[in-house]
Amino acid sequence: MSNALTNSTDTDAVSDQSSEMYDGSSSATYFEWSSCYQVYECGMLSVPLDYENPGGELIEISLIRIAASTNSSLGPLLVNFGGPGVSGTEMVKLYGSLWEFAFPEFDVIGFDPRGVGLSTQVNCPNDLDDDKDWTFEDGEDVSNLFKEARLHVKECLDMSGDLALHVGTNNVARDMDQIRLALGEEQITYLGYSYGTRIGAVYASLFPDHVRAMILDGAVAPSDQVSAFSPVQGLGFETAWNRFSKNCDEDTNCALNEFGGAENAFSIADELLSVSNLKALDGRELTRGEFHFGTASALYSPYSWPDLVNGLYAIISDADGSIHQILADQLSGRREDGTYDNSQSVLFLVNCADDPLRPSDEEITSATDAVADQLPHFGPSFRGQTGCAGLDEALDPLHIGQADLDVPALVISMEGDPATPLEWGPELVESMGNAVLITSDGDGHGAFLTNSECVTDVVFDYLINFRVPENGWSCQEP
Repeated sequence: MSNALTNSTDTDAVSDQSSEMYDGSSSATYFEWSSCYQVYECGMLSVPLDYENPGGELIEISLIRIAASTNSSLGPLLVNFGGPGVSGTEMVKLYGSLWEFAFPEFDVIGFDPRGVGLSTQVNCPNDLDDDKDWTFEDGEDVSNLFKEARLHVKECLDMSGDLALHVGTNNVARDMDQIRLALGEEQITYLGYSYGTRIGAVYASLFPDHVRAMILDGAVAPSDQVSAFSPVQGLGFETAWNRFSKNCDEDTNCALNEFGGAENAFSIADELLSVSNLKALDGRELTRGEFHFGTASALYSPYSWPDLVNGLYAIISDADGSIHQILADQLSGRREDGTYDNSQSVLFLVNCADDPLRPSDEEITSATDAVADQLPHFGPSFRGQTGCAGLDEALDPLHIGQADLDVPALVISMEGDPATPLEWGPELVESMGNAVLITSDGDGHGAFLTNSECVTDVVFDYLINFRVPENGWSCQEP
């Protein structure tokens, strides 16, 4: 494969599907960094709203850079933290010292995907605070949910315009290549967590010549239902809960042993909240749905397990839902003033932009009921999903093809990952072709630099020295 970076050959790496709608040489624009946050650099890059019409409306992509601190730079390392809906610029800024320490050889670059953060945003109604419980039992009428969902979608489209229909992952991958072009780089290194693995897989299939190395941590299966909670993901949260429960029960100091263990504590708290809401922060109330959401939030990291213990204890002992409400707020993007960021709206719009399917209301209800029946702890919160109700057929559904990479992509999965279960790793590797899977027996969402020491060591060796482990390599956490 040719790695020459010339305007005349930028489209050579693009698949047939993409080349009809995207000419990389025609839409790259002038770009300049400026100082920000005292020690970093920031910038805004203009990209086409619609790559089928590159000369039409432009939108802005926000970038942040932590420059390499060594003379032998390995080029740009683009990082995406998942979601969809997570701000890459905010995460790079927030953990700047970590990136400086971990990657002195790279220019670490965070970006806000289209629709997110400081990039041109999608806007949807965000006054979501109420005390209504969104859990449902088998057989409950959910028809009003679909009416509310369609109203919400209409308001999103009215507020966001055409951008709401062009936030899909294929376009995010094309935006990434515009970033590469603006930087004047032949290749990029990419680190994607969770949903970021979907972005990386698309980029690798569209622009393989421009990938130096790629780490996809917390693999998302491209073949699963992208616009809905899947059975595999639902069971991932059940698995994570069971691992937390076992850990608590084996710890003589776990406060939930006072109630007969974590499982009994969950049942007691769930029963309390099925009867009535509980007092929480600032005059608010914790609903049963928020209890489930807060519990799921704590399962994203074993470092949050003590908060889960304390939250359950407070619910049972003091009828106080404050801790669980804080956990739920963290996952839902609630601000101090009671409004919410647009992360949940972005998640919905991106997943639906990627999904070619538009099943009927009845088909959606039947499918989510089938999922909920498999989930003893979180089932009531999985019922009542409305899929992509209210949205027309996707303009540019997700496409992940085989990736002809110089260096195989490194795909990572964790046994105790609630949000991107272990089963998804092999599916992503198979869809990409030139990729290897490594796993850890650890807990939490994401492994590299977060929840796995043994994986982190292997990833650094891959990043710096191109040492690719054997497919299926696994390790046990200390």
